[in-house]
Amino acid sequence: MVHYLRAKLVPVQPGTLPFAYREQLQGLIYRLLPEDLSRWLHEEGLSTPQGRWKPFVFSRLAGKMQPDTSTKTFKVTGPVSFRLASPLTEVVQELGMALMLKRHLRLGNLELLHDELLLTEVIPPPAPVTLIARSPITVYRKENGRRRYFRPEEPAFLELLVRNLRMKAEALGKNPEGEVRIEPVGITPRHKKIERFHRLVVEGWMGRYRLTAPPELTWVALTSGLGALGSQGFGFVEAEGD
Repeated sequence: MVHYLRAKLVPVQPGTLPFAYREQLQGLIYRLLPEDLSRWLHEEGLSTPQGRWKPFVFSRLAGKMQPDTSTKTFKVTGPVSFRLASPLTEVVQELGMALMLKRHLRLGNLELLHDELLLTEVIPPPAPVTLIARSPITVYRKENGRRRYFRPEEPAFLELLVRNLRMKAEALGKNPEGEVRIEPVGITPRHKKIERFHRLVVEGWMGRYRLTAPPELTWVALTSGLGALGSQGFGFVEAEGD
C-alpha cells in the first residue's frame, strides 16, 4: 500500500510565491482531495490526548526557486517538487489520482503543470536510521498561554519528539515496546528556521536526526512526520539515502 507521494510541478511561466506559501500548498492539497475526505482531515482527524490530529505531513517545495528578501517572495523559474506522506493509504492514493487527472494547478498566483508523480510504500530501514528533515521540525509546549519553542540541544526537544511520536502511533492503534531515542546529528544555528503560517510565527529546525526505535515507530515517523504541525507542512522527514 502506498503511503508516500512526490509530485514534480512545472510553472507555465516564471512567477513568484510568498515566503509563506506553505498555507497555499496546504490549501491546494485539501482542494485536490475528495470533499468528504478533505473535510474529515481538516475538521476531525484522529483523536489523541492532546486533541485532534490530522494524519498527513508534507514537505517544503524544492527546485528552481530563488529568494528575494526585499519582496519576501521566491522567484520560481523552473520545476519544483513537494513530498507528502500519510499513514492512511486513502489520503495518498486520492491525492495521486487527483494530480494525474488534473494537470493544470494553481498555487497562489502561479500556474503550474503537473509533470511527474511517484507513489510508493514506506519501508522502515533497520535501526538506527538517520532522518533528514525536508521541512522544519517544530517542538513546543504551551506555557502561560504562549508557545515556548525548544532547541535540539535542550532535553525537552527530544523528550517531546518521542512523546509526540508515541502519541501518533497510539492514535493509529500501534503501541510497540522497545527503546525510542532521537539524537540530533551535527545541528548548528544555521539549521534554525523562522517561518509563518497564517498569523503564527513558527520556529523549527532542519538537519539530520538519528532515530533508534522499533520498526513500527520508524514507519510512523516516516509517514506522519516528527514533531508538531505536520498537516501545516512541518516535520516531514525521509531516511537518508532514499
